[in-house]
Amino acid sequence: MTTTVIGVDLGGTKILSRLVDPITGAASGRAKTATPSTGIDGVIEAIAGTVDTLDPDGEVAAVGVGVPGPVRDGVVLRCPNIAGWDRPVELRARLAERLGRAAVVANDVNAGAAAEHRLGAGRGVDDLLAVFVGTGVGGGLVLDGALRDGPRGLAGEFGHLTVVPDGRPCGCGGRGHLEAYAGKAGIVAEARRRHAESPNALIEMVQDGSMKSRHLAKAMEQGDETTLELLDEATTALAVGIGSIATVVDLPLVVLGGGIVDKLGEPWVAQIADRLDLGGFGADVVDLAIAHRLDDAGSVGAAVLAADALV
Repeated sequence: MTTTVIGVDLGGTKILSRLVDPITGAASGRAKTATPSTGIDGVIEAIAGTVDTLDPDGEVAAVGVGVPGPVRDGVVLRCPNIAGWDRPVELRARLAERLGRAAVVANDVNAGAAAEHRLGAGRGVDDLLAVFVGTGVGGGLVLDGALRDGPRGLAGEFGHLTVVPDGRPCGCGGRGHLEAYAGKAGIVAEARRRHAESPNALIEMVQDGSMKSRHLAKAMEQGDETTLELLDEATTALAVGIGSIATVVDLPLVVLGGGIVDKLGEPWVAQIADRLDLGGFGADVVDLAIAHRLDDAGSVGAAVLAADALV
């Protein structure tokens, strides 16, 4: 492995790049910019700008990028939460040409799973699922020590397991998916629906804006009945999904991360673990652990994958 590579976390609102030692996971330097809304060319230039800021002399041999969309062989099929990204893009080839060095592109959740497997809570475990609970719910699957995305890129799409037949609408157009119950977008949508019938503290705090994890935590602390009900439903949905997938794939470990997990912490993970009997064989087959790389999983994981490409 090379000593230092650059990991880039491309999000819908910001781009964050860091210098990473892929052996230890130590990250240094920080180049951050807003994600352009001017289309694909602007995004590529913005990524390149953060890389140039961290490595103005072009000494780093490889750059890894985690992107919020499905990726096949370096081609990003779509990025629905980035303005103007409405078609497949050969991002790996375009970045390699623009930067003059090796580039690796991966789904951002898969990058986070790689970070947890190699440098975090999943170190030393060959088979695991890393679940990230934030605006949505994503998952990255590691089997036999290797990251798996499947022939169509669907492996690890944990957020789109159906946990409630004909349940709440999901942002993808389906119904009853886990993401509709445990993701922030799904929680706040249901909180707004209930607010119309009986006002709740969560919507009074959020008002017309987007819900942050801190809003959820504060409403819980206030003992808001609707928020506690919604969190209880999220806990059950995650337990059903985790126990079921662990049973089917024979996973000994599921690592939980993301903004909501970061804010609610170990007590919430323990609550999910206590309900694992609701899904499959539950706690008889799987352990839960909180992610170690809560803030930088995307950039560090992307860097690890970039370093692997140089071997």
